[in-house]
Amino acid sequence: MFWSSPLTWILLVPAIGGVVTYAVPQKASRWIALIASALTLIVSLVPFFIIVNEHGMTGFGNIQQLPMSVNLPWVSFTAGSMHFQVRYFLGIDGLSLSMVVLNAFLTMLTIISGWNKPRVKDYMAILLLLEAGVMGVFMAMDLFLFFLFWEVELAPTFLLIGIWGSERVRRGVPGRVYSAWKFLLYSFFGSIFMLIGILVLYFTNVAHGGTPTASMVYFAQHIQSYQLPLFGWMIGSQLLIFLLIFVAFAIKIPMFPFHSWLPDVYTDAPTETSVMLSGVLSKMGAYGLIRICLGLFPQGVNQFSGALMAFAVINIIYGALICLAQKNMKRTVAYSSFSHMGIILLGVAAAAGASNGIFTGQSAEAFRQAALVGAIFQMFAHGIITGLLFFCEGVIYDRAQTRDVTAFGGVAKRMPFLAALFLLGSMASLGLPGLAGFVSEYIVFTASFRIWTVVTIISAFTMILTAAYLLWIVKRVFFGTFNSKWDKLADVNLREAIPLMALAAVIVIVGVYPTPIIHVIQPCVTQIMHTASIAVALNK
Repeated sequence: MFWSSPLTWILLVPAIGGVVTYAVPQKASRWIALIASALTLIVSLVPFFIIVNEHGMTGFGNIQQLPMSVNLPWVSFTAGSMHFQVRYFLGIDGLSLSMVVLNAFLTMLTIISGWNKPRVKDYMAILLLLEAGVMGVFMAMDLFLFFLFWEVELAPTFLLIGIWGSERVRRGVPGRVYSAWKFLLYSFFGSIFMLIGILVLYFTNVAHGGTPTASMVYFAQHIQSYQLPLFGWMIGSQLLIFLLIFVAFAIKIPMFPFHSWLPDVYTDAPTETSVMLSGVLSKMGAYGLIRICLGLFPQGVNQFSGALMAFAVINIIYGALICLAQKNMKRTVAYSSFSHMGIILLGVAAAAGASNGIFTGQSAEAFRQAALVGAIFQMFAHGIITGLLFFCEGVIYDRAQTRDVTAFGGVAKRMPFLAALFLLGSMASLGLPGLAGFVSEYIVFTASFRIWTVVTIISAFTMILTAAYLLWIVKRVFFGTFNSKWDKLADVNLREAIPLMALAAVIVIVGVYPTPIIHVIQPCVTQIMHTASIAVALNK
């Protein structure tokens, strides 16, 4: 069962590929890495075709009815009267499948984009190991296994930033070193709270006569709700455990006020790592918020939904306003990512807080589901849109060795192809109809309007602000008076065009025909909202 499961090979192919890439001569390492990443993408699509063949487009299941899984014993021991176990439990449904495919797709493109990196063999190997760790996060159905993969991802990211990042001095050290440690320390801080939360959940469940397991499937079927002592006060276990685990996800998203690592890390990281950070790693936080927090602690999220809504609107508006003040092209895209992740938070807040709103019954339930569908769709759309913008920025920086927007002017005269693709990414980011960003933002804002009306109206202004800062960049960099300093700039070459064209194609296809992705994620959304509705109703 271990070797026959496609889920195991989704983990093993990039992991083995990374080891082989490191072991072979440098000339062959690029091709080994590319082959491994392409095979991983193919293997990640296998569950999709198997599920469609067996169950149709509506059979992607949910955490309580996983269409594909592997569940084997791994760690098991008894200490006194306490039995402790961790299982090799991987599963996939529509939510995890969409993130697995996104991770595989972006990793393959980053391999192509980083073809000429110094120490390329090491670089490619670490990228593949990062891919394997992230795959584990999206597929783990045991909380301890989830935590293990969550930590495994840190080491490759730290190395990618610390070795290949910017040399610009920050506080007396190269920016790559400063930002790598900043990322690691923030992440470790969140991980401590996550581990405490998982342990509290595990031992509280056992203490109340539950099965000694860390299975997400078990806890999704048996919502835990007890009163726990905390500093002389009694607090609901749902709220306490949610808040503990949520800290790690809030940092990774990142959510205000845990976002201060983002501008430095995104700016100092190499282009390909920035693509992975914004396109995939931030989605780990959003995935955990939906899969674990909303899926296992719906009462806690419901109680926190008002605060989550407030943080969402701060993310959206504050991030967009900061973008207006930036002159560094990469920092603008970084803060744009911060702003757009707030849309995901808004969708989750609406899904969790509908019972507090003016709409109840079937009306509220429909809008809750729509808000969560939009949030998950935004996870996918945001990944490909920011990937395109970061890749475009990377091409300009490789040519000009500067990210200062004011230093350019009329670059489209020498780089028309790149200008067109950056404009496409900008239009998708600001929500132009027919592109991927419009679909997710329309669904989230429309559904959230019926739940958090005033907040949604305020948040919708982000489309105007996004248009302002992105079109300002387009005008200052690509159009306007031509700066003769850049007379010898060359447009994108074939290798650089491959990831750009691939992302542009997906943005258009998904924007024009989003139905397949919605079909994939709808079943898991229905289950999450149904379980949450019952749990919240019983808690009243």
